[in-house]
Amino acid sequence: MDEANLFQQYQDTKDHKILLSFKGAISQEVVTEFGSMIRSSLSAETNTKKIFAVFIELAQNIVRYSAEQESGPDENSGVGIILLREKKDYFYLSSGNMVVKESVSKIQERCEKVNSMNKDELKAYYQDKIRKPPEAGSKGAGIGLIDIARKSDGPLHFAITDIDSTHSFLTLTVSFKKDNQ
Repeated sequence: MDEANLFQQYQDTKDHKILLSFKGAISQEVVTEFGSMIRSSLSAETNTKKIFAVFIELAQNIVRYSAEQESGPDENSGVGIILLREKKDYFYLSSGNMVVKESVSKIQERCEKVNSMNKDELKAYYQDKIRKPPEAGSKGAGIGLIDIARKSDGPLHFAITDIDSTHSFLTLTVSFKKDNQ
């Protein structure tokens, strides 16, 4: 990469008000460090805790479920991308990672289900799921998308892009109203 391209990236980041952008192996250490950065850079916002909690959920989804993994000295890390952007009225938190194609319909179904619920229905669904044992093959409690939908100020925006015959790329984006709203 030459210096002019790096300057262009700098300008793009500035113009699009990107507060955090990371692409690579995401380990628990990386999650902790970037979580601290989010807390400190958004400390004036009243919804910092919600944004932080959703960041943790999105990052942990990459760590646990990304089809692209890198081995480290202590653990495996999922590979993906996380982006926090600021617009006039909202903050947008996005994540993306490769998934195996056979899981796409299940992911899409879950996203559509939580998007069809209002806040009270999400709360009841969350309470119901937390009382039950995790689904077979789950690496968590199975409540991540529900919790993300409960904390965000809008629906889950998701996109699934085919990569090859066995993999797709999942993008999730959620929004949070800024304090001036």
